[in-house]
Amino acid sequence: MLAFIKNQTIFRNGIEYRVDRRTATGVQLENATTGEFSTHDLYALLAEYAKGALTIAPFNLQHQSQFPPTQVRQHAEPSTSPAAQSASRRQIDYIVKLTDECAFKGTKQQLINAIGKISQERNESVPPHVTTVYRWHKLFQQAKKDIRALFSKINSRGGKNKSRLNAEVEAIIDEKIESIFLAQKTGSAEEVHDAVSKTIALKNTTLIESEWLIVPSFRTIQRRISRLYAYDIAVARYGKREADRRYGATLASRRVSRILELVEIDHTPVDLMVVDDNRKTIGRPSITFVFDRYSRCVLGYHLSLAGHGTPAVFEALRHAMLPKSYIKDRYPDLNVTWECYGWMERLLMDNGREFHAFAVADALLNVGVISEFSGSREPNDKPFIERFNRTFNYSFIHRLPGTTLARITDRIGFKAENDACITLAELDKMIHTWILGVYHLRPHGGLGRRTPIEVWRESAAQHPPQLKANAKDLEIEFSESCVSKVQQYGIDLNTHRYASKQLSNLRCMLPEKKTSVEVKWPRHDVGHIHVWDPYEKKYFEVPNVDNDYLGLTLTQGKAAKRAIHATDAYQRTRASARDIVRDLVAKASADKKLKNRKHGANLANKTSKEMHRPTPAPDKVVLNRPNEDTSAAPAANFSGFDFEMTSDIGGDQ
Repeated sequence: MLAFIKNQTIFRNGIEYRVDRRTATGVQLENATTGEFSTHDLYALLAEYAKGALTIAPFNLQHQSQFPPTQVRQHAEPSTSPAAQSASRRQIDYIVKLTDECAFKGTKQQLINAIGKISQERNESVPPHVTTVYRWHKLFQQAKKDIRALFSKINSRGGKNKSRLNAEVEAIIDEKIESIFLAQKTGSAEEVHDAVSKTIALKNTTLIESEWLIVPSFRTIQRRISRLYAYDIAVARYGKREADRRYGATLASRRVSRILELVEIDHTPVDLMVVDDNRKTIGRPSITFVFDRYSRCVLGYHLSLAGHGTPAVFEALRHAMLPKSYIKDRYPDLNVTWECYGWMERLLMDNGREFHAFAVADALLNVGVISEFSGSREPNDKPFIERFNRTFNYSFIHRLPGTTLARITDRIGFKAENDACITLAELDKMIHTWILGVYHLRPHGGLGRRTPIEVWRESAAQHPPQLKANAKDLEIEFSESCVSKVQQYGIDLNTHRYASKQLSNLRCMLPEKKTSVEVKWPRHDVGHIHVWDPYEKKYFEVPNVDNDYLGLTLTQGKAAKRAIHATDAYQRTRASARDIVRDLVAKASADKKLKNRKHGANLANKTSKEMHRPTPAPDKVVLNRPNEDTSAAPAANFSGFDFEMTSDIGGDQ
């Protein structure tokens, strides 16, 4: 039970009271401001104390004869230094033992003898003076036998953190630190000291010798700078946004209750140089991951040497949403299944230009996915996929031959280009092996040491993944979007002409001055487009009038047209667009410069899209060299690589 003692200071809802006396029915309090007396039930006050509405000022933290109740501290200052802690334990030891032996009730000589006995037990050569012990005992009694009154005040001795300089000198130091050290990206104590010395020397020219200001030492300036707030230094060096990011509160991420409730997507460079079928280095791919926040499972990805634009976003989302039935046909030797698929409710993206593209926003809206964007330059808004990207590179990619590691400073004594031996197709197979055979099966700290696939299965049993659209509809929606006018000869788009009988019939039905229609055109195939029929309420396919461009990407189509216009050699031989592209790719791949080979790989559109299908899509151009059998290309040996997760990688945010 809380004992209310006479003249004790308490606070009720922030109002200060003094305990006047105990009565038969309760406690009488005096308002410290108005002097009004009031009687309160003891148990009601105890209930307020338990709820935190009533607080007390402990006697050990105030000296009633010296401090008024309004200046009482609510908490004792801890003794942090080892010397202060040792002194505190010494004082407490003496007082407790002397009190137990009733030494303070005897004569002074008896107390001195008791002190000497305790000193011998503690192996101290010099015992504390009897007057000192009396002072300790007085503090102990005033605090109502609270040992916190005996905390040592060693840390408060001397002038620690207290300036001994002239106030005018202090003002000069503060001004120079503000105007020099905190006003530029790189500042030093030496610059501040030089400026302070110069200012004081100039000031002394106006004073008599007896009033001259003393120039502080260089060490004094260093101590002043060392006491600056880290946040203020970060603002001066990196700006307020970066300072807020470094020192702002990192709160818990948004909680989700089921799979596919919130899904994150992000790009990351793969720290690995890949080779072509002839084992020549062709560049460093990028990968786009789609990541489920609740289960920490990977829903899908897109691997590409052509960069991370809107097509990479579409292909990664397509891979994430559709079932991965191709694995048994494409990789029968892996003996794994990828159970993660389905429509997500919300997709969390960063502020990359490709994520803000109208095509992406329109496609997500049409397939029923809510788009969300993280804060600008705020990676903590989507921390799970950011952490997974690091795990992917550090725990998997960095163990493969040809790795570039994370930083250029780590690449000492070797060149990644010389060690590269893995093709894009082989890397895609290894990624499947690592995700399905390692990452999804390892215990995760953020999931209570359960595995991601285990959490996915538990949640999928209650909230089964849904397929809300057909695969063909998804193919149409995940295309670039625009509005184009229907001409008599068809539709002009990206320097190509598209026409069909159905398009002509639609033009006849459109109003004379309103011939514009919505068009979805796949960037990966300029051989056709999809036109919206406002009367039938569906898209229909319109082919390219030039069949030579069937199956070519937009980049390949532009390259073919540039080559045709640059020389008449192709026109004389009547070469098709796909043959022209094949020649350009073969020429770039055989070049000695890595930059040109990278350009060739980009032009060849080497991605994981075709690898994520059971069989090659019909009517798609395969950009191989003439008479080249890619199926006979040598395969890299993966058996010697250990993909086991390390203990410090892959933890939860």
